[in-house]
Amino acid sequence: MNTIERTPPEVIRTLIDKEGRIAVAFSGGADSLALLVGVCEVRDPEDIVALYVNHRLRPEEELEAELVLNRKNAERLGVVFEVLDLGPGSVEDLAKERKKGVEEAARTLRYQVLLRACKMHGCPTLLTGHNADDQLETLLRRLFTAGSLSSLQGIRSRLEQDGITILRPVLNCPHKDLEAYLVEGGWAWSEDSTNKAETYQRNLLRRRMTGDLLSIFEGAYTALEVQTRRFADLAVFLESSVEKAFEGVDVRGDEASFSLSWFQLLPSTVQELLLFRLAGADSSSAFIANVHRALKADKHAIMESGSHRIEVHRGVVTWKRNEEPWSYAIEAIGDEIVLPGNLVFRREAENRDSTLLRIDGTVLENPVLRLSRDGDEFAGEGGTANVAKILSSQGLPPALRVPVLVDRSGIVAIFARVYGGRDRLAKRFKAPLARRLTNIYSVSRRIDDEIYE
Repeated sequence: MNTIERTPPEVIRTLIDKEGRIAVAFSGGADSLALLVGVCEVRDPEDIVALYVNHRLRPEEELEAELVLNRKNAERLGVVFEVLDLGPGSVEDLAKERKKGVEEAARTLRYQVLLRACKMHGCPTLLTGHNADDQLETLLRRLFTAGSLSSLQGIRSRLEQDGITILRPVLNCPHKDLEAYLVEGGWAWSEDSTNKAETYQRNLLRRRMTGDLLSIFEGAYTALEVQTRRFADLAVFLESSVEKAFEGVDVRGDEASFSLSWFQLLPSTVQELLLFRLAGADSSSAFIANVHRALKADKHAIMESGSHRIEVHRGVVTWKRNEEPWSYAIEAIGDEIVLPGNLVFRREAENRDSTLLRIDGTVLENPVLRLSRDGDEFAGEGGTANVAKILSSQGLPPALRVPVLVDRSGIVAIFARVYGGRDRLAKRFKAPLARRLTNIYSVSRRIDDEIYE
């Protein structure tokens, strides 16, 4: 059978400290309830806080029934129970703003409030109920979306985030074993209706794939535990390989350089990770992929993104930090305006690119092009936000100064696409877009080069 015969108390006891308060991410489902019950067998319930996050994604009737059951179970255990309400529409708004899925947006907001609550309750440790089935689904998703070798270590059993230690004690326990543990103890748990929705990729994997795999490979859970441990070891090895490769990079202040022929002799995975190391946290995966392709092509090239400028010349790669651009304010009255920083602003009557911004120019009052500034506010569909925060949410440096179109009403548009982000149009200018006077507005680079695609 596909079973790892370890009860939650047995695995929890080996992972958590004997002292200090502990927070448990408690959804009320079988996995998190088994975790909460298990930790209460190991530690004094008075030291435990059960944190329930209400994402506001399900019918109110279902949520109310779930809360009643969760409070009942928490009272039976004698633990503090707290509800963390994200507020109506918050998940959908973030998903729309970042142009990502609801699952990713919910996860981002969930961990934000969980970590904040941990600090408020003085809990240095947060436990989550991820199990072996979650690990299998994660590995399948990363495998079939060409995730990095390091990502194939799957869900990590331990990590540090904002000073809080996050532990997944039941990560190697199958979901059915956790349910059996609860049944034996006479516990009732809630069922999340969204787990049946086929709009979520994870649910599709669970229904159409993982069950068959587990029936074919009897030792799948054990193999999964072994393989994720191996990939974790591989991730450490790759990190040390990148560390060693970095010795071949000449770093002087904000500038780094290395031999192109030397770089091309490195294993491809090490090449990619080295580029990420040079870029730091303020560069997109798409930009790194473009740089990687260009360096493999072995030709002269100049690439820019945000604060990064990479030049390949006579067999030497030079990576620099761009100087901060000067400010400007230019009346947006022409169809094509050359901007500092090798950029050009265009206003067109037609363009097949549906991602470009469409604005009725007749409603603009004294439009001006300028660079974004500290404190700039932008009123988008998800509400008003600081421009720096919007850039950060797109994976760009918050301090990056990007072209913006403004008029008497404030910022009309943010042009971040040219730096690897996304252009944004203020909510008040979004409708109706089918007017005859609607034009397409964009900012692009003046160099016609495939590197910038």
